[in-house]
Amino acid sequence: MSEPLATFSDGTAVPMDGKFHVDPSCPLSIVKYLEPWHPPGVSEVLSGGNTARLGLLPDGTILKYVYDRDDQWAINGLNIEHQILTALGSHHRLVKYYGQHENGLRFQFEVNGDIRRYFSKMDFKTIPIQQREKWVHQAAESIAYIHSKDVIHCDIHPNNFLLDDELNLQLCDFAGSLFGELDGKAMESTPFFLPRDPLSRPNTKSDLFALGSVMYYIMAGCEPYDGLSEDEITARFTQGKFPDVGEFKCGRTISGCWAGKFSSAQEVVVSLPGGAVRDVKDAHSIKSDSYPVS
Repeated sequence: MSEPLATFSDGTAVPMDGKFHVDPSCPLSIVKYLEPWHPPGVSEVLSGGNTARLGLLPDGTILKYVYDRDDQWAINGLNIEHQILTALGSHHRLVKYYGQHENGLRFQFEVNGDIRRYFSKMDFKTIPIQQREKWVHQAAESIAYIHSKDVIHCDIHPNNFLLDDELNLQLCDFAGSLFGELDGKAMESTPFFLPRDPLSRPNTKSDLFALGSVMYYIMAGCEPYDGLSEDEITARFTQGKFPDVGEFKCGRTISGCWAGKFSSAQEVVVSLPGGAVRDVKDAHSIKSDSYPVS
């Protein structure tokens, strides 16, 4: 007998009727079988998240499309992303957007992928520190730009920073972002989450906190407190305890992002090595654990 195409947590088959079913072993979960589908012209699926996938089109561009065509939440997310990208316009720190397609949104294909995937393919120690410092600066520039346009990203993490063919960093994925009345309702994952009421809306401070964790990832090659449980990470963040960043030139800036010392992303840009740090002289007052940096 062949293996079922989709299963509940107990291993039994999910009915192939396209409807949601309660998981017998986990009544709070609902599951449905999705018939595999790719839009016409997609020759290769490069990656995918919870609701959308990225496929390669014949002209070499990327199509972002929902893989559950009945998921109105996911469809709405693409509509939000289109409106936000249109408002942001073209910028060298954003992935190039080519507009709507009948099955989704079209983007430039960045052959080096996102920074997490790039790190996974490389020996981290062979990546020059000057290159990593450049990425830190470019990450801050991207957030400064979108904030200048009143956009809060809401889901800043390494997977949402792409590298172009010249290894310059570009921010992507605005389906969950916040812009005026448009609210994709995304939330940062634990290593990038500013401790707060989870029902509160993301804001400048929460984006900057996440940016600090991305900067740490770029410089250290791992997420803050990599290897600890989500509860342990949250507890340390809530206590104002963070990994040691003293070995990095941009350590004061990373600490400042975590400690909420900056009022804008532009201040973060200015604080980085090569710029003034007058506004964050006390950034090292934040508590720090002596946690190993890989």
